[in-house]
Amino acid sequence: MQNFINKQCCYFILLSLLIAPILSWASNNPIVELKTSRGLITVELMADKAPKTVNNFLSYVHEGFYENTLFHRVISDFMIQGGGYNINLEMQEARAPIALEANVGLSNLRGTIAMARLHDPDTARSQFFINTADNSFLDYQNLLNPGYAVFAQVIDGMDVVDAISALATGTVSSAAGILRDVPEDPARIEYIRLREGQLSFTEMQATYTSGDIIKVAVQETMKRQSILDLWVAVMGNDGSLIYVTKEGFSNTPVAFKAQVPVHETRHPVFSFTVPQGLTGQYTLLAIFNKSGAGLDDLMHSLRSNIAQASISLL
Repeated sequence: MQNFINKQCCYFILLSLLIAPILSWASNNPIVELKTSRGLITVELMADKAPKTVNNFLSYVHEGFYENTLFHRVISDFMIQGGGYNINLEMQEARAPIALEANVGLSNLRGTIAMARLHDPDTARSQFFINTADNSFLDYQNLLNPGYAVFAQVIDGMDVVDAISALATGTVSSAAGILRDVPEDPARIEYIRLREGQLSFTEMQATYTSGDIIKVAVQETMKRQSILDLWVAVMGNDGSLIYVTKEGFSNTPVAFKAQVPVHETRHPVFSFTVPQGLTGQYTLLAIFNKSGAGLDDLMHSLRSNIAQASISLL
């Protein structure tokens, strides 16, 4: 393999590694990525327990409703609330409210996400809050104390949630009236996107020597419903990238496989005999990207996660 430095593509891959968690999560529940100005929060939606609430939330996600909104209410050691106001503290126009789905066996524990509502139990629209403490007093008790509907769980990024929870807050006068507990340094929701797929490299050795055979395969670790393009690359310590194709290695950016059918969940990548004299540390990268999108469109695609594995050639 020869080295090839493609700074632009390397930049996008490295940047995505910083914002996309590497997870091994086997679940049929939807996963969304909540990109904030403080970092990424990855969330599993409990569609198996609260399907109506999840469908309502996803309808807002799909239409881009949450893009450039704020966590407008932050109370330390309690919760952070968002999904209702844009960056100018103007209330977003939401759709009709939904019926409360609170008595489903989910509790308002730290890291769970629930729908915000008014006094009437059936008034939740678009706003949600992330519990930063165990708030079981918000759970369903009875018809007189119906609680707040939990519908999701943070599975990565609670450090980001805690950073937002620690922000200094104050009272602000807005077009919607007086708002309390508003972060003085805004915590912005840049977007919320559905994770379309998730990849992991199959188990490999950590070190290889001349003559050893490196067998590389990628497997999917969550149910996928979309046809996506699979990209695979090898990155050296100097940032050089070599792309893996069905025919071998390429210096030109190219997808390993375009339009991967949803029923294909395991992807043999290559079987490579280490030649004499090839040494160094290498990182294998695999990513799902929007069908037909190049790496220059990575940040604007439906990309979900990047899998990585490191090997040493001695």
